[in-house]
Amino acid sequence: MKRFQIAGHVYYVTTVVYGRLRLFTGAAYVIPLFDSLHYYRHRHQCKLLGYVIMPDHIHLMLWPQREDALEDFMRDFKSFTAKRLIRQAEVEGRDDLSTAFAAAGAETGRSDHKVWQDSYWDKNVYSTEFLRQKLNYVHRNPLRGKLVEEIANYPYSSYRNYVLGDDSLIEIDRGWV
Repeated sequence: MKRFQIAGHVYYVTTVVYGRLRLFTGAAYVIPLFDSLHYYRHRHQCKLLGYVIMPDHIHLMLWPQREDALEDFMRDFKSFTAKRLIRQAEVEGRDDLSTAFAAAGAETGRSDHKVWQDSYWDKNVYSTEFLRQKLNYVHRNPLRGKLVEEIANYPYSSYRNYVLGDDSLIEIDRGWV
């Protein structure tokens, strides 16, 4: 799919765990994502406007502040988190995950282990109204996935940042509001 990198645009980004493996169900596998989001958003000058971490995929609302920042961000984020998640599975003796990562690597033939599907999906956010629509979609994702009955009860979503003022996991950039 062709990407349209337009200066000043916000991007709605989705990336998925290879084979839809339900990896992000516990803090040991989610915290590395937050650590990496925090680091790479500063390194690549991307504002983080929203997010949700679902068991098998993540949605991000990113606002790159320089050209090519989105591609650089996603490449580095996925590479680094893959290494950390593979190491976490090894440390915990999670043979089920280690086997799945190895099988994914063998299937693609490009690495010994693989965590993420190739590439990512992104959509240009062209207006404040569309941004609000996408944030609403992101925040309602745990409801649609039947993970919680109340949006505020899902810990891995920027809904808590916006509505509850909870920046305990990661701070988001609210400057667009």
